[in-house]
Amino acid sequence: MTAYKKFILIVFISLIITIFFSYHAVNVLFGDNSLQVYNSLKYKKEYLEGEILRLQRENAYLQKEYFELKNLEPEQQ
Repeated sequence: MTAYKKFILIVFISLIITIFFSYHAVNVLFGDNSLQVYNSLKYKKEYLEGEILRLQRENAYLQKEYFELKNLEPEQQ
């Protein structure tokens, strides 16, 4: 094999490897499982956890208010 053919083979293999890694790098940055999607879901999870706590507190308050009002009503027979 001549030096020219070795050079062409190395260039071709390098090009294939570069395309392969470039595709995966773009997929990591912008694909369905990307860092942007991960961060977005992380912030959404934090928001929803806070919303759960807020709704639990509101539910406890409303239950307390309901039972207080229920005790004020005369018992029905």
